[in-house]
Amino acid sequence: MTLHFGVLAVIACASISPLKAQETNYTNLPSLEAQRAAVRKDDTCHAYDRMITKGSESPIITTCDTLFPDQFGLRDKLASKGFLVEGYYSFGEIYDVLGHQGKPQAYNGQSPNFSGNLWLNMTYDMERVGLNKGSQLTLSMNNWQTAYPGAGIRGTALSQATIFQTFFNGRITAQYGYYGLLGQFYGLFLGTSTASTALGPTSIIPNQVGMSMYMPTPGLDIRMYAHDRRFYNHFGFARSQSPDGFGADSRANPSGVNFRVNGARPIYVDEIGFRQRPSEGKLMTWLRAGGIYNSSSYYDYRKRAFGHSNSAFYVVFDQQLVQTNPAIPYLGWYIDLKTDHADRTSNVFTDDYAATIYALGPFRGREKDMLSIGFTYNKIGSAAQQNLQQFTPRKFDHSTTSSVAYAAHLHRGIYFVGTTSYTTHPVVSRLYADALTLQGQFTLSF
Repeated sequence: MTLHFGVLAVIACASISPLKAQETNYTNLPSLEAQRAAVRKDDTCHAYDRMITKGSESPIITTCDTLFPDQFGLRDKLASKGFLVEGYYSFGEIYDVLGHQGKPQAYNGQSPNFSGNLWLNMTYDMERVGLNKGSQLTLSMNNWQTAYPGAGIRGTALSQATIFQTFFNGRITAQYGYYGLLGQFYGLFLGTSTASTALGPTSIIPNQVGMSMYMPTPGLDIRMYAHDRRFYNHFGFARSQSPDGFGADSRANPSGVNFRVNGARPIYVDEIGFRQRPSEGKLMTWLRAGGIYNSSSYYDYRKRAFGHSNSAFYVVFDQQLVQTNPAIPYLGWYIDLKTDHADRTSNVFTDDYAATIYALGPFRGREKDMLSIGFTYNKIGSAAQQNLQQFTPRKFDHSTTSSVAYAAHLHRGIYFVGTTSYTTHPVVSRLYADALTLQGQFTLSF
């Protein structure tokens, strides 16, 4: 996981996927109301925020922090009809400065790698056509570019086509349609982001187990909240990503609209958690734990044959340590701790542990910036190790990534993120020298 604030989340997402699929975390991005505390009091653009996509744990920022908050009058005209149109373009370069270039390229950044992501999104107020209050239609698309296929996918596809509804005064919410399941759970983007490290998105265990990340899948998820809205249970099921990974999944479903993909069967996720938003004198806390079961047939590295379902569980904890501005409670220092564990015989990565210290508004006068320092340990399963050793000698069973990232708010709607990452054993299939990658990435929101 790697960054997460304001457009930060978007940035990360853009690099990989948005989740909105990419990676830099945003899950704990402050509420839209809190974000507007840093906007001039005479700005009226916040009126559009009630129409922003609901339900996702992916990055969402106030429309006030876009290049053209009123879109030259178009936002107001569309809003009067129940529509909101928004988007971003994120692009950047990553390179291993230790000079380990090779052909064919074996990991992200081994040779200079450009990547870009254009995301366009439209919402519509479904209350206007008879659904209950708060109901919303979301339609979005993604265009991805990357010089190295192992770092993502290339092409243009549907990103989301969903209806979101609330019941019992918001105590129950439901979302159904086509979307990336991983973007709805977990709070992926935060800490050391695989989008800005050498391992690439396959090192994310929930995605490795089949939670869709790039191409949308048909699914349904339901959230149920306690009366105080802090305790919750979140359950969902969907068609799995292809058991052969996100690359095979995108080739089998290039448009993102296929209901079926060969070999992909239902996947089920259940998450329980406690989430307390920051307020004056009250620190943010978010603890969640979830289980994943994929009924698809996965390759069993021990038996060296297909025929095994897949599963994983995770625990993630975020805690605000200190508030640095009582008037804007979300500003301050945080810690993020996470661990994931997957089936020992069906996955290359079976365990990971990560810790990240991050600050929202790390310096006076830089309330929209973010700084993060993170470390991740990825364990390679013994069954996969034995399978790999028959092809090449190897004497390592894990990979680690240490990273420092800074997201700078350059102008309304413009962020730049600089990330330095040091990864040991950047390629799991054979012994490679450690990688020291530098990544620069711009995100333009509109």
